[in-house]
Amino acid sequence: MPNIKYTATRELVDGSTGSISFSVTRCTRVPKSTGKEHTALSGNTESVLYRRDIEWQISTSPFFENQLQLWREFEASCANGETFELDTSDIPGGRDTTVCRLKRNGFREMRQGAFEFYVTFTAIEV
Repeated sequence: MPNIKYTATRELVDGSTGSISFSVTRCTRVPKSTGKEHTALSGNTESVLYRRDIEWQISTSPFFENQLQLWREFEASCANGETFELDTSDIPGGRDTTVCRLKRNGFREMRQGAFEFYVTFTAIEV
């Protein structure tokens, strides 16, 4: 099971330890490049790479409502670029603890059935 450790700064949940262990339905490591490419009339191409980020696209398995407050605390505590530790060593292709930050507007909370929820988020390696 992957694990997240973060600093609970928003205090939405009393006694929050700043740690969540969860099951995943999807945990994919994806390299993303940001840049531009320009082709001149002569046919020559100029390519500029601004940066290359490594993103983790994660979807949790459904969980019950009692864990929802922990996920909301995590999102509120890391929504402004605060870092957290993502440990994916228990899944195939995963790594040991990696320092990440949440991608802006990359956290989604969804309902599945009457009392089950799941979240998806994108973590960017720092």
